[in-house]
Amino acid sequence: MKLFSILVSLSISLSSQAQFKSGFNATEAKDMIQICNSFLYLELYGSDREILPKGYQKVYTSPVLGMDNRFQIYTKGKIGVIHFRGSTDKKQSWMENIHSTIIPAIGKIEIKGKDFNYKLAKDTIAGVHAGYSLGMAYLHEELLHQIKLLNHKGIFNIYLTGHSQGGSLAILTRAYLGYLPHHKLNKKNQFKVYVFAQPMVGNIEFVNEYNRLYSDKGMSYSLLNKEDIVPTMPVSFNDTTFWKSHLGKVLSKEEKLDKSVMFKEGMTILFQKKLQRINEKFGRSVEKQIEKELGEITMPNPKKEINYAQIGNVKWIPAPEYPLELKDSTILTNEEFLATHPRDENGVFLDKRVYKKTTIAQNHKSYNYYTAILKVYFPDEYERVEPKLFGL
Repeated sequence: MKLFSILVSLSISLSSQAQFKSGFNATEAKDMIQICNSFLYLELYGSDREILPKGYQKVYTSPVLGMDNRFQIYTKGKIGVIHFRGSTDKKQSWMENIHSTIIPAIGKIEIKGKDFNYKLAKDTIAGVHAGYSLGMAYLHEELLHQIKLLNHKGIFNIYLTGHSQGGSLAILTRAYLGYLPHHKLNKKNQFKVYVFAQPMVGNIEFVNEYNRLYSDKGMSYSLLNKEDIVPTMPVSFNDTTFWKSHLGKVLSKEEKLDKSVMFKEGMTILFQKKLQRINEKFGRSVEKQIEKELGEITMPNPKKEINYAQIGNVKWIPAPEYPLELKDSTILTNEEFLATHPRDENGVFLDKRVYKKTTIAQNHKSYNYYTAILKVYFPDEYERVEPKLFGL
């Protein structure tokens, strides 16, 4: 009997420390995008209770750190979540986005005389986004402190999540945590990443290494809407097989050539050295503005490149659909218009041009990512949720 009790206790102890399961899980993705709507709901309604997933308890919200970044900590049993806030309307937040020079993935950032030594990849050719790396530099001490507090509670399985800028910070944080020594981060920690609508964070060498360590092992996922332009930023182009790729589509009858993509990539390749010099000069200007706002910083010298690449394990979700709302409701009283514009049995005009279209901003909003995920993976919940589309 005593032996049985010991075995049961041991089983419970081991199960509480069980590692995350690899692979995409739609419920995990839904929970994370709901959490990613917390700051939006707090800003608009003063409460995020309605949007947060059941079972998760918010235990900490950081102060504003550095470039108007904040993060939240959630727990659910022995599971933890670190949620990074996305962009705000503050100047510092947008300077973080637009400081898109590529810096080495191994280096040092100095903030007010204090060094932040970072390693985000082994590959010495790997490069990362300067602005998001600086954002992480301001956050890292408080992040590590909060992870240790989770560990003290026996929580070692931790999701990293964020929408937009927050998603980019989550990816770089995962890379950063992966190279920390034992005395800074308990090796029992397991991290799984779900990010949404995030801009790109590094060059192809960084992405290849990140994918090999995390994406290919089913521990990092990116959910994107093809109509959302933010995940296409900063500059990204096919600089290795451009002519082979596009010429192949020209010759192939099966593959459709996207002339706009070919033109954009071709012009970028043609003028990439000039664009790189402009980007580097612009980056120095941004750093000076950051220093005026936040104090002295010293960044690593930028790499002589501008080409970003998209992190792997992308799950494409549909663009949000604008509920059928007429651009001009007065057409319903215009007999001449009604006579020349037929409607179906439900009263819907066959000419969809009379209805409002989803805007660029709507394609990017975190709430609309939430409803799109419901539509794909949880159609019953999608039918019940209101509104279907959020924001102007």
